[in-house]
Amino acid sequence: MRSSIVLCLGLSSLSLLACADDGAGDASGSTSSTSGDGDGDPSSSGESGESGETSAGDGDGDPATGDGDGDGDGDGDGDGDGDGDGEQPCQVEPDACGGDLVCDVITGECTSPDLPCVLAGPSTPCGDQLCGPGTVCDDQGACIPVAPCSGQTCEGPHCWGVGCACERPILCTTATAEQLNGPFATDIFDLEFADDCDAWMVTLRSGTDYVRRMTPIGELTEWAGVANLNMGEVAVLKALIPQDQPPPPPYEGQIAGPEAPSLDDEDMLGEVAITYTCCPTCGCFVDPPQGVARLLEGEMVPLPIVLPAVPTQGQDGPFNATASDAGPMGLTWGDDLQLYVGNSQQNGNFDTADLGAETQDLLTTFASRITAAAPLTPVHLLLALDTGELLRFNTVTLESTPVFDFEVGVTSLSHDSFSGLVYAARSDLAVLAIDPFSAEITDFEQMPALGRVSVSPQGQLWWVPAKHVVGDMPLSTWELPMTW
Repeated sequence: MRSSIVLCLGLSSLSLLACADDGAGDASGSTSSTSGDGDGDPSSSGESGESGETSAGDGDGDPATGDGDGDGDGDGDGDGDGDGDGEQPCQVEPDACGGDLVCDVITGECTSPDLPCVLAGPSTPCGDQLCGPGTVCDDQGACIPVAPCSGQTCEGPHCWGVGCACERPILCTTATAEQLNGPFATDIFDLEFADDCDAWMVTLRSGTDYVRRMTPIGELTEWAGVANLNMGEVAVLKALIPQDQPPPPPYEGQIAGPEAPSLDDEDMLGEVAITYTCCPTCGCFVDPPQGVARLLEGEMVPLPIVLPAVPTQGQDGPFNATASDAGPMGLTWGDDLQLYVGNSQQNGNFDTADLGAETQDLLTTFASRITAAAPLTPVHLLLALDTGELLRFNTVTLESTPVFDFEVGVTSLSHDSFSGLVYAARSDLAVLAIDPFSAEITDFEQMPALGRVSVSPQGQLWWVPAKHVVGDMPLSTWELPMTW
């Protein structure tokens, strides 16, 4: 986990977070991190600004020397904005903070990076804009907000995050580990939580497979799948930045930045989709033999296939098991209400299914099989390939940016909407925290056995055993930071 201070320098977000010590780490209590520059290798680079120099002036706006403050605005306060209050926010000139101070874009003040809840760092060029802390480039010339900020604002070319939460909002509580480790977890293979703390799972077992839901009060509901198909993943449509406070209004003279894309229909939050899987030698006797299904509660066929697929198989998959490393993988919802999934027609292809239009489109094809995916922003996804490569994929431009190469398989990726980090589970049992825009990789924990991980709304990271591979082991949790 992050300890004391994390300096996040990289491609797009380039943010510096001064984090309170959360005390988390590995089993020995130690932490370590590896920083990348976002191009797929473990090196990093960045530039620090230099404080500007001022010459003496008389405060009347001309260059003559005298007894003024030398900023040339004529008010004598030294801040250069001409209003005499000495309180110009530093967001539009973060390099003006001298010494060891940084510009906190939340307060607009120069402050120590050692204090809690300080969001600072250099800006990233993005067309004619500069994306400061709390924002990232949409790869099309505009800055968009990213966790922990729920909005953004701009003055001139400078943009930065607003409505940034320093404490994790806890709006609900999931069922307990004891409840989830009952019948709900029988033959479990994947787990995801909705924003309302409902827990969703899919099985991987011999015979009929099931989707199960457990509510926060422990109510269990089950839906049977079609034919004798295995299930691989479950995906729930969630908000990417669920902070519960609105962004503050802009200060006088400040203009609001362009709004980021958002959900067209918030009633769709909580929509559930799953993958049906079947290896080429496993005997898939339905037509289509597998694919992606959408849960339709109350229907005669509650889990109809909406994205047909053909049998595909990993040659060196992260689970090292034929049934587990087969079929479509990397299922995730985008903020555009579309489903994204890999390997539906061949290993490495990446498709989208528009549920409203009932259409399916091939977006791109990667050199190797996709094993996991997670949403990041309204236009970005994080993808893992079976080679261990992590790619940031833009759903609008259809371009990919290398983030890091683990050189070991990834079983799952789970996005934390409070911190913006993504937690990755690897086939060597390591769990790591990833900043997908700065390529900073931090050791987090070690899994008891092969499985997946899933972030819950109340700030826990759940370990999910791949019971088809490791046997009947219980689910367990680690606590995530409540502040930064």
